[in-house]
Amino acid sequence: MATTYCTVADVSDFLRIPISATTSPTKAQVEKIINRKEEYLDRRIGHTFGRNKTIAKEKHDLALLYTYGWGVPIYLQHRNCRPLDASAGDKIEIWEGASSSYADILTDTEFYEFDETYGRLYLRGYLFSIMRKNRVRVTYRYGDESVPDDVEDACVKLTCIELLNSSLRMDTLPMGGNAISPQQSMNAWKADVEEIIGERAEVFGIP
Repeated sequence: MATTYCTVADVSDFLRIPISATTSPTKAQVEKIINRKEEYLDRRIGHTFGRNKTIAKEKHDLALLYTYGWGVPIYLQHRNCRPLDASAGDKIEIWEGASSSYADILTDTEFYEFDETYGRLYLRGYLFSIMRKNRVRVTYRYGDESVPDDVEDACVKLTCIELLNSSLRMDTLPMGGNAISPQQSMNAWKADVEEIIGERAEVFGIP
């Protein structure tokens, strides 16, 4: 099972315990936890790292705005988007009232410009359109190319918290001549994760 934000080896190194196909927890069990924590971080942060995610049929109104030389702006809900590619399933669909259906204009590049970095789509030829509500439907992919160190750290700690909550392998984590209780460790890790999420969380406007 593929993981992106961290590896089983990262978790094993952090907890100082061996993890393999025959240990408890097994490598496959830890990979499942990592995958769940990746989705949790994506949901809390509002962005994804080291992979692509697809947003399907995101609807937008046509604003009565125009950027000279570009067109009517459509602000997508995500940034760092991939170049629009029909073969990857991307679409720019415009509602056609006469046929009561959406028509894909992705291959008609003269009708739009796309700023992948900021997730801004500009449409040409629709400024004076009467139909504006839910007129545009966009399917696109987004995500950073690499995983930042702090996101990796958050994923490792979230995975370790779930392992400890499941009472797998250990009662205490040794540190020097003292022993730190699992609860103390989890509280410290949770605080670190919340700080990382707070610093990384995307800001979304409410239409």
